[in-house]
Amino acid sequence: MPVSYYRLLCALAASISLLAVAACVDRPTRETQSDASVAQLPQQNQQASAEESHEIDTDTTLWTILGLSKKPSAQQWGPKTGDQVSPELWEAALDTLNFVSMDSEDPQAGLIVTDWYSPKGKPDERLRVTAFVKARVLRSDSIAVTIERQIRSPNGQWTDSTVARKVAEDLENDILQRAREVHIARLRLEQ
Repeated sequence: MPVSYYRLLCALAASISLLAVAACVDRPTRETQSDASVAQLPQQNQQASAEESHEIDTDTTLWTILGLSKKPSAQQWGPKTGDQVSPELWEAALDTLNFVSMDSEDPQAGLIVTDWYSPKGKPDERLRVTAFVKARVLRSDSIAVTIERQIRSPNGQWTDSTVARKVAEDLENDILQRAREVHIARLRLEQ
């Protein structure tokens, strides 16, 4: 028999033994880590990733086990957003606007619209916030926030009123700051 046949048999035996060892190794899960910054991520995503850890890993190949190739990085946290929507900005927008109920949410398009709500102590005024995540990068031009304001007239009709642009800019900055915190927490979780 040719020598290349014996080399192939040795490579096959080594591959099978490596696969057997890899299958027996108990990998630490995210639940066993105790980093304080990890607690800043939304709880629903941590539970979803824990449920997924019991599934068979079909992306692992011989090359990834041997360390000759990197495993394709899959988004294992956060909501499934569209191609042009940043998961960090989406989570941050939801976290920042959690003081009011949502009228509609579209993670594929990156659009959040809140219900009308009245600020405390102002029953004759109501506001509605619309947040639009425009890109996957964490930059100030990746999020746009608009605020609609209406005032009730003495006859009970709601009429549109103006809102200072600074209010919407402050809300955009709050969303960006929260997105940075979520991003840093995710990076620490992956380490």
